Amino acid sequence: MDKSESTELLMDTKRLETLVDGIFAIAMTLLVLGLAVPQISGPLSNMAVERSLTDLLPNLISMVLSFILLAVFWTIHHRIFKQIKYINSTLLWINIIWLLFIVLVPFSASLTGEYGSYPISHVIFNLNLLSIAFFLHLNWYFANRSGFFHKNVDSRQINTTKKLNVLFIGVAILALALSYIIPSWCEMAYLLIIPLETLIKKK
Repeated sequence: MDKSESTELLMDTKRLETLVDGIFAIAMTLLVLGLAVPQISGPLSNMAVERSLTDLLPNLISMVLSFILLAVFWTIHHRIFKQIKYINSTLLWINIIWLLFIVLVPFSASLTGEYGSYPISHVIFNLNLLSIAFFLHLNWYFANRSGFFHKNVDSRQINTTKKLNVLFIGVAILALALSYIIPSWCEMAYLLIIPLETLIKKK
C-alpha cells in the first residue's frame, strides 16, 4: 500500500488487536458468572449438595462450550490480523460490531444454561454465534478485497482462512436449525468444527 494513498488506510492494527484481546479476556471471564454457587433451601445434607451441583451441570456445559468457541474465534481473528497490514474506518467498525456480539456470549450462554429445554434460548445463542461467524468472515472478506494483506501472504493462507470462516457460518446455521428439532443437543453441532478444521488445514 502506497503511503501517498489516503492516510485512512494506514491506521495501526495494534490498537484494534489490543482492544480485541481485552474484550475476549473479559467475555471469557464473565462466562463463569453463570456458575454461581447454588443456594440450597431446606436442610443441608450431602445429598442436597449433590442434587444442586447436578442441576448446575447444564450451566457448566454451556460455559465450557462457549469458552472453547470464543477461544477458537479469537484464534481465527488473530490469524487474520497476522495477515493484515492496514485497516481503515470501515474495517475498524466491522470489528467493533463483531465485538458487540462477542460480549453478548456470556448472556446467551447463561440463557441456554438456565432454560436449555426451551428452543428460544438455543435460537438466541446460535444467532449470537452466527453473527460472530458472519462478521468474522466479513472482516476477512473486506480486508482481502481492499488489498490490506501483507505482500508475503500467499493465496493458500487466504483460501484456508476463507474456508474456516465459511465452516463456522455453516455449522452455526446447522446448530440454529437443530434448535427447533433437538434444542438440548443442538450445540453439539459445533463439535464438527474440530475434525473439519483439521481437514481444511491439511488440504
